[in-house]
Amino acid sequence: MTAPHRAGDQAGRDPGRPRIPLICPRCGREQQVVPGGPERTVKVVHVGTGREACEPEDLARAPDEGT
Repeated sequence: MTAPHRAGDQAGRDPGRPRIPLICPRCGREQQVVPGGPERTVKVVHVGTGREACEPEDLARAPDEGT
């Protein structure tokens, strides 16, 4: 069983350590985690738009991985 989540708790993160950003593997833009709850699932969304999906113009600029 896990400990209850406390408001403002950042999962034991050390405040002196730099934050490593989440980067979208499809478009290369920064993402963030939106916490879930009893009625919502956890989501990973783009920082600029708040959407899970990439913007079409971002995908057009994404590097081709040789496929």
